[in-house]
Amino acid sequence: MRLALLAIFPLAICYAGKQEDIPPPKSSKNPPPYDADLFRREEQVISIDAEFLFWRVQEGCLDYALVMNHTAWGPALTNNYAQGKLWPQTWSGEPGFRLTLSFFRAPKMWEIMASYTRMTGRGSSHISKPTPSQNYLTGTWPQIIPVLSSAKSRIHLNYNLFDLQVDRFFNPNPHMRLRLMAIGSLAWMDQNWVFEYFDAQSDRTKTQNRWEYTAGGLKTGFMVDWFWCYDVYMTLKGIAGGYLGMYSNRAYQNTTYPTVNATPGVPFRNASYSDVRAAFNFQISVGPSWQRSTANNRFEVFAGYELNGWLNLHEVYRSTAGAASDAKETLINSSMLALQGLTTRFTVDF
Repeated sequence: MRLALLAIFPLAICYAGKQEDIPPPKSSKNPPPYDADLFRREEQVISIDAEFLFWRVQEGCLDYALVMNHTAWGPALTNNYAQGKLWPQTWSGEPGFRLTLSFFRAPKMWEIMASYTRMTGRGSSHISKPTPSQNYLTGTWPQIIPVLSSAKSRIHLNYNLFDLQVDRFFNPNPHMRLRLMAIGSLAWMDQNWVFEYFDAQSDRTKTQNRWEYTAGGLKTGFMVDWFWCYDVYMTLKGIAGGYLGMYSNRAYQNTTYPTVNATPGVPFRNASYSDVRAAFNFQISVGPSWQRSTANNRFEVFAGYELNGWLNLHEVYRSTAGAASDAKETLINSSMLALQGLTTRFTVDF
């Protein structure tokens, strides 16, 4: 028995040595459903973005009239506080655009881009005296005219923003791209608000509030592309930073109503203010995007919601009244300036 085993053992070794190498088993996994070369990480790329914006401006402190919805608390000459509905100036949705040119430096994963955003906001409003004779239309600003028959308002915003951005790409996993951003920015904008009070004889009191802001700033933020399915991604961007620049504000009122002892042609309110002002800005956008790479190009289409907020800009200056030599106390109403709405973007890489 031992001799038989000794004879078989060498034969087994020889047989094993003659066998061909067995190839490793093939992976049963299918190719990943995402585009593994979507971000073109090994190539230097120039990108062009064209964005269509349809935004609406949101602001407070724009009331200019008070519409009474019931009779007065006391007789006509008795002091009454505000009664009724405050009538504010509102904004309509307006189109705008953003253009961006960028260069991606592979394989260092750095990108530099320049973008310009342009948008104008507009709005108009009108209100007439209620039908009941004891329900009045009154101004929330000095109206001079004793009894108003109507009031109207219009507003306009010019908004310009130029950003020079440097960002660093990270790919935490094949499903996600992350950008960390550092941004130098220039902003210049102005807002003009005009409203008028009228009586039945077409006498008019006109009020104008205008502010301007020109500033430079530094911002930081992030942008994430998260793969979902079939070339569809969820894109999220958040940016925040501060600005420092020149701010000016002016309040102006005049009237055509005949007033005893008034100097013809001289406004009864004409005050201006300016300072070096710091302002805070934030930007948030979120929405789905379709992204696809070809042999020579990459394409992206995005549609989502965007909110831009500015703090310490929108102010409305009022004052108390008194004799020419008396003190006039400054009264300031302020609110956040917000621009929000639909943002769509088309991107192509070369």
